[in-house]
Amino acid sequence: KHDQTDLAARSRTPAPPALMDVLAPPPPPAEASIPGHIPGRVGFRRRSEQRQAALDQAWRRCSGLVLAEIQGDPSASSSTAPAPLGLAWAELPAGLDPAEGELEDEGRASRKRDQVASLVAHALAMVADLPNPRIVEFGAGSGHVGVLLAHLRPEASVALVETKEYSTAVAKQRVESVGLKNCHVFHGTVDGYAETGEAWDLAVGLHTCGLLTDAVLNLAVRRGAAACVVPCCYGQVAASKEDHNRGQGTAARMQPLSRALAETLAPEAGDGGHGDAYAWCAKAADFTTGRGGEFDPAGAGFQTALRCMRTVDADRLWWAREQGYSGLPLGSAAAG
Repeated sequence: KHDQTDLAARSRTPAPPALMDVLAPPPPPAEASIPGHIPGRVGFRRRSEQRQAALDQAWRRCSGLVLAEIQGDPSASSSTAPAPLGLAWAELPAGLDPAEGELEDEGRASRKRDQVASLVAHALAMVADLPNPRIVEFGAGSGHVGVLLAHLRPEASVALVETKEYSTAVAKQRVESVGLKNCHVFHGTVDGYAETGEAWDLAVGLHTCGLLTDAVLNLAVRRGAAACVVPCCYGQVAASKEDHNRGQGTAARMQPLSRALAETLAPEAGDGGHGDAYAWCAKAADFTTGRGGEFDPAGAGFQTALRCMRTVDADRLWWAREQGYSGLPLGSAAAG
């Protein structure tokens, strides 16, 4: 930013040819003519132009793999998404409705119910063959997902893991109000819970922010357990703040995780490495809706964010597969 300001100031006076070349560059050369070139390093005066060019190039290289992942294999039994739960929230015990306290905004209440019900449907399908499944909800907050799972599968044991003291207190109240004997709350981090040595079969998480998704997947792989998570706050994986580190060896800018995506972006190396293109992609995956949650699904902003979300999540899913795991296609998957 300082350099740009300095160049702009000096451009008001006659400048040597080299400087003028920087301020008013010719059309950028073709990508292939710049070994390891990441768009935006040369030939762009605005950050928005640099960002868009980087995203366009990354999508050109990754789109084939990501779109194939979204489509999935129709012949595979694992490609079938579970049927909706069709819950009648008003008929469930008090404390199970995730929209409690938000009913004044019916739109938000409906979306929250749909999100919880969708994740719970996938989780139930993943443990359908286990007689006494052990489930852990990470980043549980007040336990919307875990409490509902404990209610719908009374023979299961469910742990709610949350770092915020206020949220854990609310979660304990919810467990008590529903009268659940098969659900308990753990106040601490992913690493802290891992140190307890508790065994579990499935990790779930709704809105697992940034690197928390990767920490949960990492721990699940180490334990040989399944995972079903809904990520958010994608840009945090490209940030450098220490408070975004979630444990299990995760660190900002550690992505791409999979060999598949790293090799696909390999031509980016040499001028910042493939991590630069991936960082642009992760940051662009975050999308803020308008007032009341309204947005245009066909709009350019959301479509860009959607492509980037799918790219980041495909990388996570491919990494898990490289560790011997399987998963549903993106959009209805453990990392979708």
